[in-house]
Amino acid sequence: MVLSLFALGAEITPAVKESQVAIENAFKQILDEQYTFRNFTNENVFMTELSTAVATDSIIVACAEPTYYKAFKNFVCNAFQLKCKPTKTISGLIEFVHPELSDDFIAEQSSIPTSAVPLPTQDGLYSGFGIKAKKQLLIVLPLDDKRIDYVINNSLFTFVRENMDMSVLTADPLSGMAENDSSLSKKSTRKDGQLYDALFIKACAKKLKSKGLTVALANTKTVDFISNISTSAVDLSKVVYVSAYTIEKGEMSAREYAINLAKGALATSANNVGGAITKVFAMPDENGVQQYFMYACIADTESANVAKLTAEPGETPPQLIYRAVEELFRMLNAWADTGYAMPQYADVAVVRPTATAKADPRLGKMKILVGALIGAGSVISLILSFVVNNIYGVM
Repeated sequence: MVLSLFALGAEITPAVKESQVAIENAFKQILDEQYTFRNFTNENVFMTELSTAVATDSIIVACAEPTYYKAFKNFVCNAFQLKCKPTKTISGLIEFVHPELSDDFIAEQSSIPTSAVPLPTQDGLYSGFGIKAKKQLLIVLPLDDKRIDYVINNSLFTFVRENMDMSVLTADPLSGMAENDSSLSKKSTRKDGQLYDALFIKACAKKLKSKGLTVALANTKTVDFISNISTSAVDLSKVVYVSAYTIEKGEMSAREYAINLAKGALATSANNVGGAITKVFAMPDENGVQQYFMYACIADTESANVAKLTAEPGETPPQLIYRAVEELFRMLNAWADTGYAMPQYADVAVVRPTATAKADPRLGKMKILVGALIGAGSVISLILSFVVNNIYGVM
């Protein structure tokens, strides 16, 4: 199984249910499948099911409502024998928002495993955390309807997408490639051997910033490749934002889908232009060999510019995605000069005139994050016996 969602608590209140639905929907956007919570009121049954999940599943999410969250967090950490200490990321946030709270209380609230990545709430209270161990993710989150949306938008998406083993997504053309960096370097379609033209993207970002222009990107799986560029090569945080907007492809063609994504991202934001990079689509040719393609698109209120990119022989899906990212910035560069998303590649008539942009009201705009690097860490548990030792190793 790819994902297990566990909740431990006495009662499923409306607030708890709303939080669970938000988490379920967040993972549906990432995994393209619907997973639902399993609720437990007995700690022993909870631990038994958790041990089974540790042995078989790729992503494990354990949650509790705020009333029990501190005790629950300690319970999980003790079960996995995780060494915990307060983290400045959370404690500093709590101190800023709630200066009236005692040092001891802040220390308890900000305590997470030393090997974990903090998934903070907007005020630091009841923050979550995530741990990557080999090919498995363990995530602890609060079932707090007032805070969970912030966690989802600002850190959960990034943590999961940056650390998830893509091979668990058997239908995804990136299967097996995300963890193997050599798949990016076996072949490059660029003459200089680079995955993308960083200097051009930097120049484009500088031009957009100088003109006070910003871009809203639809929330697709591939936006994290742009986040990687922003983290490692070019700071895009002042010009590129990730919108919460996303839609199902349904009966739309891939090209129409790309345009509606870009237009929806624009319509649900305060940015100057919308953009989208679709996932990689795969279609077998007459010989049964998978052919990869995808679309990049920008759209303003009047027009759209969309390009189809097809993988060249030997080009891997990650390489194709980076090429699509570069194409997106070439579109943006032309748009910054003209103020018009010129339809160089497609007739804008493919956009349905009745198409409307509707985003989940609970999801806000996400600024591209310069994510913290995940420190090496592993998890063990005497309670969970040998299955944890097999998967997580020994600290």
